Amino acid sequence: MFRGESIICLAAAAWQGMWARAQQFMTIFARSGNRILYVDPPLTLLSPLKNPALRDVPKNIRQCGGENIDLYSPPVILPFGNMYRPVNRVNQRIIAGGLKKLCRELAFKPTICWTYLPNTVDLRLPAGVTLVYDCADEHTAFPGLINKATVLKMEKELFARADVSLASARELCERKKEFAPAIGLTPNGADVAHFSKAMQPGLPAPPEFQNLPRPVVGYVGAISAWFDQEMLAAAARVHPEWSFVLIGPVDTDVSLLNSLPNVCLTGRKDYAVLPAYLKCFDIAVIPFKINELTTGVNPVKLYEYLAAGRPVVSSDLPEVRTFRPHVAIAGNAVEFVRKLEEELAADSPEKGAVRLEIAGRHSWGARAESAAAAVKRFRKRKDVG
Repeated sequence: MFRGESIICLAAAAWQGMWARAQQFMTIFARSGNRILYVDPPLTLLSPLKNPALRDVPKNIRQCGGENIDLYSPPVILPFGNMYRPVNRVNQRIIAGGLKKLCRELAFKPTICWTYLPNTVDLRLPAGVTLVYDCADEHTAFPGLINKATVLKMEKELFARADVSLASARELCERKKEFAPAIGLTPNGADVAHFSKAMQPGLPAPPEFQNLPRPVVGYVGAISAWFDQEMLAAAARVHPEWSFVLIGPVDTDVSLLNSLPNVCLTGRKDYAVLPAYLKCFDIAVIPFKINELTTGVNPVKLYEYLAAGRPVVSSDLPEVRTFRPHVAIAGNAVEFVRKLEEELAADSPEKGAVRLEIAGRHSWGARAESAAAAVKRFRKRKDVG
């Protein structure tokens, strides 16, 4: 692990949002003696219209995210930056100006810029900064206000500019080798110590779970356009005596799910309490539609479910296949229902222990070490050259 670095992280998810790769890596780097400036994805002028909850989000402020971590919410930027390159260049100048001022105030001299966003290719960085592009999604496949050709061009340029390129999934790695032949595979993982608390007998159940009919089929994550509502609804209709609990933010129409009396959408829950919720799951699911976006996903929730000892039924995602037979895979709604029935009937404490052991091989600590090693290799080559 490297130490003594000052890392600007240009994240795709807000620090206070669903915890995943960027927050995990930066937390581990901070604990290892590095200084972190975590930059939330900027809001555009249209963001509050698309999501009213964002109207009250504080902007352009600095907060303490923990030891060695400062959080920064950039100024509001123009919409359509992922559609029109000139707009993105203006936006990145706005962000760069705010960062330059903040770095002066903090006496923060960046040595590494760790980005998750293709559009940051237009962000000017101080000379000598090591640029890491950590590709965790197929950005050209996201729905919304994007132009696929524009995003692809920015990403190709970012790969060419980056000193170190990483990918979170094998499929992503293969797709991006055309642009970054030296790209390295660093999959996602889990905070195993945190999520294994779900297996502790003394952990109390959340109050809203205490009277739910069992079994409880659970999901943790965003309910977005890629969530297969029809697949989950099919299971809820076949088994009206079961409870289906979905924990996470909603940013798509969920009228289908809300119409089912045995489906409960709880909204987002704090990362710290997720093990208590997972403890109440009898089985956990990853019901994703299969498309260009999801085939490049390495689902963090898979590792977290395993660390909690839960049986898992997933859509047929490439990154999940390697976990068979310890994870059940369904190709359609009928199979999904059947796999749920089979996995619930066959579960045991012994199988839970095996899942925990598997999760232990995929810790965030090991993933962060791998990512840091890629940076150290680049630095070594640079010094030799």
